[in-house]
Amino acid sequence: MKALGLRARLTLFYSVMLAAMLSVFGVLFYHALNLVLERNLTEELRQRTVFLENYLRVQDGSVQLVVDPANREEAYLIHSATRYYQVFRLPGGELLVQSQDLELLGVHLTPDQVRGLAKAEEFTDLQLGRERFRFHNLVIAGSDPTAFLVRVGIPLTPADDARKGFLHSLLFLAPLGVLVAAIMGWQMARRALRPMKELAAAARKIDIEQLQQRLPLRGAGDEVDELAQSFNETLSRLENSVGQMKQFTASISHELRTPLTALRGETEVALLEAHSVEDYQRLLSSQLEEFDKLTHMINDLLVLANAEAGEIRWAEQKVDLSVLAVSLAEQLEPVAASKEIELKTAAEPDIHVCGDASWLERVVLNLLDNAIKFTPKGGHIQISVASENGYAALRVEDTGMGILPEAVPHIFDRFYRAEPSRSKRIPGVGLGLALARWIVEKHRGRIAVESQLKQGTRFTVFLPLYPTDSRAHPSN
Repeated sequence: MKALGLRARLTLFYSVMLAAMLSVFGVLFYHALNLVLERNLTEELRQRTVFLENYLRVQDGSVQLVVDPANREEAYLIHSATRYYQVFRLPGGELLVQSQDLELLGVHLTPDQVRGLAKAEEFTDLQLGRERFRFHNLVIAGSDPTAFLVRVGIPLTPADDARKGFLHSLLFLAPLGVLVAAIMGWQMARRALRPMKELAAAARKIDIEQLQQRLPLRGAGDEVDELAQSFNETLSRLENSVGQMKQFTASISHELRTPLTALRGETEVALLEAHSVEDYQRLLSSQLEEFDKLTHMINDLLVLANAEAGEIRWAEQKVDLSVLAVSLAEQLEPVAASKEIELKTAAEPDIHVCGDASWLERVVLNLLDNAIKFTPKGGHIQISVASENGYAALRVEDTGMGILPEAVPHIFDRFYRAEPSRSKRIPGVGLGLALARWIVEKHRGRIAVESQLKQGTRFTVFLPLYPTDSRAHPSN
């Protein structure tokens, strides 16, 4: 069975809710109407009885109404109040007075019924033919032991008609209202969902080759615009990711093609001409260097791939960053000296961080290796470790050639080379800094770079001190 669409579900939901509300309010209103009608009828009947009581006189063992014929208004009120009127003598139960309307309706009470009414409730209801009446029973004392039962009635038909009219109106208008609301809800849902359909149509036009397109914003600032804005932000991230993937594919193709082409060329030349054993040894030695480059690049790629897949685990332990930095600087000092570069250290003692020593060592080695590669002869490199605002700050500064300003935002991208023209004479494939940033971020830190062209570059790594609050943020 096909599921209902959003438009149909919204309309159905609103219709059911409206029907439920109308039913609840209809019951409440009917109950309130019934209470009002009952109260008004009872109050009117009580007032009529009290009014007649003021004009009743007990004389010679009977009850009479004393009326001023000259007062027309008083006479009319008494006539209205006595339209349904009876007087019985107690305790015998004889009928003394009965209005013509009750006589026509055939109201006859036995003495037992009269005595029962005298002792019964103040108000009683009676069905006479097709009509219902409510009577107010009032006992008036006479000469002992004689008393009189005065009954004043009022028809309940108007109240019953009002109740029936309300119910008929409710039963007719409620379904009609639900139907009208459903039609209007269907139209409103169509209008409300129209922007969604337009967004869906615009989204279907965007493919992998058109990620630069964006969904249109209506400028209403509503939920639809918020959805479109969120989708556009997702498209921007996707466009950036796809761009990085394309750059990654092009870069790795280039980096793999160069050594493979060189290996193939050297092998073809060796096969075409006869060489001595020494020549073959030199050839194989050269090819081994290319194989080492390929192996190093593939290993870095595997590390990055495993890192992004979350498959790399490390130990969380206390690491003395000062000792680590000084030790690695001492190891690379001969390499720097071979290029006539001065490598200095300035590390505060006992700067501890929480992390994996082997991975942090890789960060320091990558930064020092880059500094040595891009610093000319006679330059200076300094590695320092200090405590700043609850963070360990590791800095590697050099007096090298620096980085172009437009290249700084991309320096941590994979395979990005800030100086493409020197890629052949400076070893590396552009994966070291990408791996270093990933390691630092996994240690809840961040890495920053500052550079001035032909003056030098400074990399700064901020890592939380041990122990520390991982929610804090390093200052620039």
